[in-house]
Amino acid sequence: MKKKINLTAAEKWDILNKMNQKRRRGKIGTAVLSVCMVLCLAVTVFGNYLLLRDSLCESGARYVPSYEKIDLSDLIKKEIWTDEDYDTIYRQTGLSRAGADRTARNELAAFQDAFFFQGQIRHEYLTPITPHDYQLDPDTGGSFLAPMVPLEAGDIILTSTTHLFGWRHGHAALVVDGVQGLTLESTSIGEPSSVSHGLQWFRKSTNFLVLRLKDKTEEERAEIAARAEEELTGLEYNVFVGFFMPKDQCANGRKPTSTHCAHLVWQAFLNAGYDLDPTGGPLVTPQDIANSPLVEVVQTYGFDPDTLWK
Repeated sequence: MKKKINLTAAEKWDILNKMNQKRRRGKIGTAVLSVCMVLCLAVTVFGNYLLLRDSLCESGARYVPSYEKIDLSDLIKKEIWTDEDYDTIYRQTGLSRAGADRTARNELAAFQDAFFFQGQIRHEYLTPITPHDYQLDPDTGGSFLAPMVPLEAGDIILTSTTHLFGWRHGHAALVVDGVQGLTLESTSIGEPSSVSHGLQWFRKSTNFLVLRLKDKTEEERAEIAARAEEELTGLEYNVFVGFFMPKDQCANGRKPTSTHCAHLVWQAFLNAGYDLDPTGGPLVTPQDIANSPLVEVVQTYGFDPDTLWK
């Protein structure tokens, strides 16, 4: 027979209070678990969405012509090229009239081979979440290097091969010495804008564009590049230029302090009176510059020669 336990009112209240606290902790634990499950589901869904975007982004890594690669031997031998010949060269090599006229004829075959080249696409990571697309060269086992047209100071080089969660933000550079292959670039956080031998990086990319300011002499474009080298070197990298600080860093005689890759190119030409951003928004991107009506194509590699970077 069980012994009956007589509890005081205070003891009963203490037991009841402990039971209520236990129930509350159980409810709180269930709520916390539910929130964690919802957050995990949201992170999983969002992560899969980003992975899907990045996967779909792969289709834009490089354009390879679906039309026939033809023999250019007879065309190369011609003393004078017609408009039709230049169009053929453009669609077979990626070199426009301006590019073809600057390129030795015995090098056109190499440009054609590169234009039709289909290598395995690989990635190197500039940051843990920022891939850069390049191609494997089956002959060397290393990166495939595309030939690049002879450059002039003031030329612009763009690529869409750097991307972030499916957005091909790309990269841009300004040529300051075509003979030496020197470019002025703003590359990443913590690295001030500087002049370097940056062409190799573009040449191993799966695509690039060489653009040139229309209807200007070589001397005029060289002056723009020289001024940019003088005024826009050593600037802090800042992707928020145009949002939390003026887009035009040189307005009213100000000394520029910040820039990023496309902004540097845009600023260099704005200082000479040419606005290469057709969108006019606070952010200028390499794609904006690619679609500026003020520039013309010298070479396209890995981009559709008809649509370019639309």
